[in-house]
Amino acid sequence: MQPNSILAKAVRFALISGATAAALGTSVAYAANEDSGVERIEVTGSRIKRTDMETATPVTVMSADEMAKQGFTNIQDALESLTSTTGAMTTQSVHGFTPAASSISLRGAGANRTLTLINGKRLNQYPKPAGGTDNFVDTANLPMEAVQRIEILQSGGSAIYGADAVGGVINIILKKDFEGVAIKYRHGDTSNGGGGSDRIALSLGASSDRGNVSSFIEFTDNQQLKATDRDNFGLHTDKVPYSPHSAYSSYGARIAAVTRDDKTVPTGQRVLTAQECTDAGYTMAGSVCGFDRSQWRDLQPESTRFISSTNFNYELADEITFVGRLDFAEAKSVTNIEPMAIGDEYGITVDGNSLTVTGAGQSKTFADKTLALGGDFANAENGEYFYARRLSEFGSRGGETKTRNYFFTTGLEGMLADEYNWDASVNYGRTNVDVFSQGLATELGMYNYLTAGDNGNSLLEKMSDTDVANAAYTPFETAQSTQKNIQANISGMAFEMPAGDAMFAFGAEYTEQDYQSDADSESKKGNILNKGGSSGSGERSYWATYAELSLPVTDLITINAALRYDDYDDFGSNLSPQIAVEYRPLRELLVRGSVSSVFRAPDMHRVYGDPTEAFSTVIDFKQCQAMGGIPGQAYDNDAALHEVCKELHIDKTTGSNKDLEAETGYTANIGAVWGGDTLNASFDLWEWKLDDMVSDVSPSKAAREYEQYEDMITRDESGKITHINAVAQNLAFQKVRGIDITAGYGWDLEQFGELKLNFNGSYILLSEGQISPTDPVEDDIENGGLPQYRANLVLGWFVEDFEATLGAYHTARMHGMYYKSFKQSAIDNGEAFDESAYEVASQTKWNLTAGYNINDAIKVKAGVVNLFDAGPNFDPTATSWPHYDRSVYNARGREWFVEGEVKF
Repeated sequence: MQPNSILAKAVRFALISGATAAALGTSVAYAANEDSGVERIEVTGSRIKRTDMETATPVTVMSADEMAKQGFTNIQDALESLTSTTGAMTTQSVHGFTPAASSISLRGAGANRTLTLINGKRLNQYPKPAGGTDNFVDTANLPMEAVQRIEILQSGGSAIYGADAVGGVINIILKKDFEGVAIKYRHGDTSNGGGGSDRIALSLGASSDRGNVSSFIEFTDNQQLKATDRDNFGLHTDKVPYSPHSAYSSYGARIAAVTRDDKTVPTGQRVLTAQECTDAGYTMAGSVCGFDRSQWRDLQPESTRFISSTNFNYELADEITFVGRLDFAEAKSVTNIEPMAIGDEYGITVDGNSLTVTGAGQSKTFADKTLALGGDFANAENGEYFYARRLSEFGSRGGETKTRNYFFTTGLEGMLADEYNWDASVNYGRTNVDVFSQGLATELGMYNYLTAGDNGNSLLEKMSDTDVANAAYTPFETAQSTQKNIQANISGMAFEMPAGDAMFAFGAEYTEQDYQSDADSESKKGNILNKGGSSGSGERSYWATYAELSLPVTDLITINAALRYDDYDDFGSNLSPQIAVEYRPLRELLVRGSVSSVFRAPDMHRVYGDPTEAFSTVIDFKQCQAMGGIPGQAYDNDAALHEVCKELHIDKTTGSNKDLEAETGYTANIGAVWGGDTLNASFDLWEWKLDDMVSDVSPSKAAREYEQYEDMITRDESGKITHINAVAQNLAFQKVRGIDITAGYGWDLEQFGELKLNFNGSYILLSEGQISPTDPVEDDIENGGLPQYRANLVLGWFVEDFEATLGAYHTARMHGMYYKSFKQSAIDNGEAFDESAYEVASQTKWNLTAGYNINDAIKVKAGVVNLFDAGPNFDPTATSWPHYDRSVYNARGREWFVEGEVKF
C-alpha cells in the first residue's frame, strides 16, 4: 500500500468522524459520471469542489466578457440588470444617509440580507447604514477590471455561509495568474448632457515557475448629473408635468400663521408681492411665494474612484501554496441638493403691540411690533406665526463623502494525500467614511441673527454675506467599520459508494466585527438646522463550524446535506441545516430541490446604534382629511392646507432597539435544468420566509396609514404631526415566492458566424408580510411599488474578430408605491376606483454594443446604453419628487461609450 493511500485513509477517517460530530453537509454536487482528468472547482453554494456547474441550488454566472458586451460600466450596473434584483440603492439617493454607496436586494429580501463575497470571502460592511439602520456591503467600490466572473446564488445559503444569505449570495471571482500588461480606456456620455464618465484601467501580471503576482488598477471619474439636465423628462422643475401631485415647495419666503384653538387663523402679517418674490429668486406657487427645489438638485453626484487589487500565489512546496490579496479603494463623492429651509423652529408670538421670538432654547420680546423684525408683523393680529423661508443665501446643501476601503487576506492552500483540498486564511477588512457638509447653520446662529440688535431682522429680506458667515456651520461625520476573520476548510472524498465517491467539505471560522461613528458636537446635540446627527459603536464576535456531504445514492440521484453551527456572543447559538436532492434521469436533464434553515442576527446598527435624529417630509393624511383636503393635492392658495396635504416637515427618530430578536426562517427551491448541445434551459420555483423579520416603518408610511401606526406619531394641539418614532422592530413574518426561468439557444451560421440568444426571467407569485400577529397580512404586490416580473433577452452575433450584442431589459407594469392608500380613500368615500390610473407603466430598455479585435493586442468597442432614450416611468401615486421609484428606475437616459484596450 502506498504511503499516500495510507495517509488518505487516515485523514478521511479523522475528518469524517470529526465532521459528523460537529455537523453534516451540503448544497451542490458533482456530475454522476466524472472524468478523473477534469479539474474540480468550487461553485458558489457549496464548499465541495466538483466538475459540474449546475447544482441543486440555482446559480447564475455572469462573465466579465458578458458584462462588457452588454455595456455595463461597473459591477453595480451588472447586478441591477439581474431579473432577481427587486430593488437597488444607488447614488441617485442624494437625500439619504449614504449618497456615495450602492447595493442591491435579491428576491425582495433587502440589501442587508443579500450576502456579497469576493473569492468566497465576506466583505466588510459599510459603516454608515442605509436609512440609518440597515448594514450592507457597498458595491460601488468593487473592482470591475479585476473581475473574471460573478456567480449569483439565487437561494438562501445560511447553512453554507451563515447569516445574511437569505435573498441570495453574490460571489465575485477575481482574475488570477494574469501575465503581461494591458491598458483600457473608456469614455462615456449621455445624449442629453450631464453624467459623463471616464475610466482608465491598468492590468499588470508576472509569473515564475512557482507563482504569480497580478495587479489591477482603475480610476473612474463620473460627472455630475443635475436635475436641470433632464428637462426632456420633466425633472428640471418641482412641477413635473407627468405627475398630478407635483408642486413647488411652499417654503420660499413667507410668514405662516398657526391655527388657533378655536380653529381660526390669525392674519395681517406681511406677504411678499409676486414681483418681490421672483426678484428674490423664488417662485410663485399660486398666491404663495414658494421655491423650485429641482433647480438645485443632483440626480447623480460628481464622484471619483480609485480602486486597486493585487493577488499573489507562490508555491512553497509541491502541495502547498502561499496565497493572498490586497485591495484598496478610495472614493470621493460630492452631492448637492436645495438650500436648507426653516419653519417652526422659531416661533413668533404677537400679543398686543409686543412680539416675542422663541427658538434654540432662547426667548426675546420686542416692545414694538411695528419696528420688530423689519415691520413684518406691524399689522398682524394676536397669535402665533413662523417664517417659512428657504435660506438660498447659504447656497446648496452639499455633502462631500470620502470613503476608503482596505482588505487583506493571506493564507495557505494545497492538497493533502493527493485527495484533499485544504485552505486556511486570515482576513482583515476596514472601511472609513468621512462626510463634510455645507450650506447649513446652527439654530442658535440663526436665532441670534433673527433677534439681533434692538429690533431684530426680517427673514423676508436677503441676508448679507457677513451674516451668513456668522450663522453658517460645517458639520462633519466620521464612521469606521472593521472585520477580522480566520477560517480553515478541507474537502475531498469521504468514502466510496457503489454509484460513486461520497464527497465532503468541513470547515470552521471565527469573526470579529465592530463599528463606530461620531459626529461634531453640535450635530449630536441636534443644534443644526435641517440635519440630524448621531454617534454610536458596537462590536460582535461569533464562531462557526460547518460541514457538507454529497452522497451519490444511485447513478441518477445525489443527496446533499449541510449543517452549520453559529455561536454569537450577543445573540446566542443556532444550528442551520440544509438538504438538497439532484436527480439526473438523462445526461442533459437535472431535476433539483433544496430546503434550508435561515438564521440571522439583527444588524449591529439596529442593536447598538444611538438614536438618529433627522428630518422628513410627509403627507399628514389624517389632518389633511380633517381640514377638508385631499392628500397629495397642492393648495397654492391655502398655505396651512397645502402644508399638511402636500409638504409637512417633521422630526423623525430612527436607530437601535436593544430588544430585537434574531430572525429565523427557511428558503426552498425546486426546479429542473436542461443542458443540451444547442439548447439550455432552467425552471425554478422558490420561496423564503422569515419570522421576526427586523424592519422599520417609514415616516411616510406611518403618516399614510395612521390608524395602524398612531402609537409612533406625535401631534401638536391642532392635530398636526410633529414627530414620528421610526425605530426598528420585529415583524410577525415576511414571505416571498416566485419563479425563475432561463433559456439559451445557439445557431451555427457557418461562414456568417454564430448567433446566441439568452433569456432570463423572474416572476414573483407572492410577497406578503405582517407587522404583528394581530395585524392584517399585507399583500406587497397589491399594495404597490413592487414589479411582479422582470425579463432580459440578449442576442449575440460573433463572426471572426467582430462581435455585436443587443440586449432588452424589461420591467413589468406595477401598482404605484401608494396604491393602497388611494384605493382605500376611494372606498372610504364611496368613489369609483380606476386601477389602471394608479399603475406605473412597464418599461423596456435596449442596449447595443459592438467590438472588433484589430489584432491579438488591440481591441476596440463602442455601444449605446438605453438605445431609445427611455426615461424613468413616473408613478401616479408618488406625491413627492422625483415622482418615480429610484430603486427601480433612473433618469440617465440614452448613453454612449467608446472603449479601447491594448495588451503588451
